[in-house]
Amino acid sequence: MMLVRAGISLLFFCLLSVQALFSEQEYPGEPENFMVPDSLEIEQAPVYKTAWATRVSDSPLVDGYPDDSCWTRALPISDFTQSRPDEGEDPTEDTEVRIVYDDESIYFLFICYDREPDKIEARLTPRDRIFSSDNVRIYIDSYYDRRTAFQFAVNAVNVQEDVLWSDDTRRDESWNAVWYSQVRQLDYGWVAEIEIPFSCLRFGGGLQFRTWGLNLTRYIQRRKEYVQWRMIPESEHGFFVSRFGMLGGLGGIKTPYRLEFLPYSTVQMQDNQVLQNDWTRNLGLDLKYGPTPGVTLDLALNPEFGTVETDEEKLNLSPFPTYYPEKRPFFLEFQDVFRTDIRLVHTRRIGKPLRNVVNPTTTIMTGGRLVGKTEYGLRYGLIGAVADEENYYYLDEDGDNEFDSGDEEPFRNREDIPLELRDKATERFLEPRTNYFVGRLLKEFEDGSSLGLIGTGVNRDTRHPDFDHNRSAYTGGFDWDFRVNHTWMFAGQLAGSTVEDDEGAKQEGYGLEVKLRKFTGEHFTYGLQYNSYSDDFDINDLGWVYGNDYGTHRLNSSLQYRSRPLKNGIRSYNINWLLERKWTGSGLDELMGKTFGNRYNLNFGPYTGDKLGSAHGMMNGWLQFMNYWRVHFGLWRSIDNSLDPYRAAEDHDFIFKYPKGFSYWCGFSNDYSSMLNVSVNQSIGSYRDGERWSGSIRLRLRPSTNLEFQFEPRMDRHSKFSDFSEIVELGGDAPDKVLTMRDTRFESYVFRTSYTMSNKLDFRLFAQYTDFHSNRYQPLVGQQWEIDSPLDARSTLGLHFVTRFEYRPGSYFYLVYRENRYDEADGGFSRPDRQIIGKFTYWLKKG
Repeated sequence: MMLVRAGISLLFFCLLSVQALFSEQEYPGEPENFMVPDSLEIEQAPVYKTAWATRVSDSPLVDGYPDDSCWTRALPISDFTQSRPDEGEDPTEDTEVRIVYDDESIYFLFICYDREPDKIEARLTPRDRIFSSDNVRIYIDSYYDRRTAFQFAVNAVNVQEDVLWSDDTRRDESWNAVWYSQVRQLDYGWVAEIEIPFSCLRFGGGLQFRTWGLNLTRYIQRRKEYVQWRMIPESEHGFFVSRFGMLGGLGGIKTPYRLEFLPYSTVQMQDNQVLQNDWTRNLGLDLKYGPTPGVTLDLALNPEFGTVETDEEKLNLSPFPTYYPEKRPFFLEFQDVFRTDIRLVHTRRIGKPLRNVVNPTTTIMTGGRLVGKTEYGLRYGLIGAVADEENYYYLDEDGDNEFDSGDEEPFRNREDIPLELRDKATERFLEPRTNYFVGRLLKEFEDGSSLGLIGTGVNRDTRHPDFDHNRSAYTGGFDWDFRVNHTWMFAGQLAGSTVEDDEGAKQEGYGLEVKLRKFTGEHFTYGLQYNSYSDDFDINDLGWVYGNDYGTHRLNSSLQYRSRPLKNGIRSYNINWLLERKWTGSGLDELMGKTFGNRYNLNFGPYTGDKLGSAHGMMNGWLQFMNYWRVHFGLWRSIDNSLDPYRAAEDHDFIFKYPKGFSYWCGFSNDYSSMLNVSVNQSIGSYRDGERWSGSIRLRLRPSTNLEFQFEPRMDRHSKFSDFSEIVELGGDAPDKVLTMRDTRFESYVFRTSYTMSNKLDFRLFAQYTDFHSNRYQPLVGQQWEIDSPLDARSTLGLHFVTRFEYRPGSYFYLVYRENRYDEADGGFSRPDRQIIGKFTYWLKKG
């Protein structure tokens, strides 16, 4: 497709041109005239709230005691305002902040006065989980672009949290940096001293350090009181970073030199019915380098992701795969640069699961990422990765060309096979060696608007005789987001794809998303959105889109109303309305002649060529009471019959036509910070042409400040819906499958617990038991066949235990235990599939 090729070529040219902007500069001199961004002048804000940092030569000792002499030279900041619960009111407790800096770091001193210091609440939790604790937060917009910020926070027992903010309101908790803090609880409250090295931050090109965006907050848990230095009122909902105040006084700072090494070593033991006490060792290296203040280069050699928590198993009765989010830190960090409305980049495709016990996942040999931003608001990013070829070998004892895990021995590599048996070994090919590439350019403007280009590429080694994957896959496109009066947005994306299959045939398609929305306001927000994907639009080699087999069009309109009355027992509420119409392209030749029907009527007539679609309306909302209890509710109703072509297949000439359906749901939860938090949810309604009920209860118990238990049982029942089943005997012109009734039941029991011994050592456990039953019965009227439908039942049990110890800043030791069991056909569970992983990392910084 010319659009794809031209877009990728332009992207490569622009990325190469960006290198010319990498000129390293010094930042001499003292603070000059204070800079006010044009966007603030446009808003005509009456006061630009300003804090000042003081340069010192005698840096404070970060020990939690406010007695360093340098703090007396800093200008105190004490003019905080309540944001919650009483917006605009004075805080119930005083807070004072002082800011100093030297050549290497910027330092913050928080003095949090409290007339009842014995009531200060703080939980000892794993890093990045400081909720339900007294805490303080620092937000720094060091790019000074009023849309990107770095957040550093500590609670009253020195648990750290760091977050990267982008696009003004988007929060990324996966970002981590090495910085230092210490807190003390004293007789007048508590004190936090924080050191943030300049190397933790990013700066736009050659822009001098004269002015940053800044906000400071404090949270008092027992009062649910949230105070801000630059208070952002509820009427400005939809804004965050762009409403920060300003930090001046910075000057004479040299460019921070950033070079970090994170070597690691792992030892892994795997034991299951195929591999007994199989030990492997591995070495790898992560490198982070900042050639200029606005650029970060990450390289990963032989990365290992064994410490990531196992995915929770979900019920999926759709014809499409289950979507699982990314959890690996290497791919999570700075993911906002590569995020677009059409999901062209889904990094779970890199190093994907192979679902076998010999090689459970694809091995990533190398990975790299380059992200940066210039002083002119140009963001750019590159991702490259190489995944190795995956296969294994076995001795086919019974000659059935299938690996029998209980009787035949596997080998990871050909060299592991005894020399005299190598010629008799059978190779099982799993995955070819694959190269992945992503390139991104994004121009950001001061009013929040942006224009972007993105291109992706996947190339596979085709030389293996059993190769049956796509040879290559490319996508490219451009996106836009225009903002008007800081209230309206007109955004969208146009993308194209081209895929070459294993036989060399090419397929090209397009995708389009457009939306117009009023995105901010104290009460009302609303908008329209239209999506269109051609049937040949295929981005699933590196992205994620499903359900466009026959071309997809979707149009929806939404309206949201929110309010905070703070009276009559109601703290706040939110109500949403949605109307949506979805339809396919017309004239679907491959479906021509197939019969419409469902369990109520097997023959509504044949498909003669028209659009297939569905429409529905939805209303949902939530209500929070003054005691922080919360209820939620919703109602969904289809407007007309739903035509589902996605379950049609070559072995049965049938297109499902579901009758008008409905469902409603409701639930409640008590105060999330309570020692015992309870959340109850249930949903009742239609499913296809049958019925559905689902319910769950989540219990979270925190018996002490460092121990937490969470238990969540869930059940889904789908009953009396039509599905296909094989028949026992074929006679005459009998079909392969006939329509029958079907019931399913899915039960899931999830247990999580965490125990935090200190802010450097914690233990976490995840366990899940699932039980699935499915029964096809009673062929529908007019089908006199005996069906082959034994009860389909399966159960799984999974455990994932992680010990994390930060033995020095940025350096960790992990001990991981995994176990999975599956039910056997003759009853009971299979032999466990066990993994024990020890991982040791050591953080080194040069400069």
